[in-house]
Amino acid sequence: MSDVFVDRFMKFNVSQGIVRLDFARVEDIDPEKNEITMSPSTRLVMPIDSFMHFVDQANKLRTGIIDQAKKAPATEAVEKSEAKKKTKTTKATKA
Repeated sequence: MSDVFVDRFMKFNVSQGIVRLDFARVEDIDPEKNEITMSPSTRLVMPIDSFMHFVDQANKLRTGIIDQAKKAPATEAVEKSEAKKKTKTTKATKA
């Protein structure tokens, strides 16, 4: 198996039962114009049924990432609160 890195999904085409997904990579960044130049890098080609399975898996992954992101701020708040309690307890014990 090999890894292929892409910066962005560009477009897709469905024809005769085959799905083609085109991806691109960043070629140049112009900070003065705030523009990015992209160029085609990879095309992924698969039958429609394989693509549909891929989409199902991608949706599960998306849901998992969103759920994890929603939990993260709450977890951070609890950790900060517990850290403050420990600091107060340590100060009270020293006094």
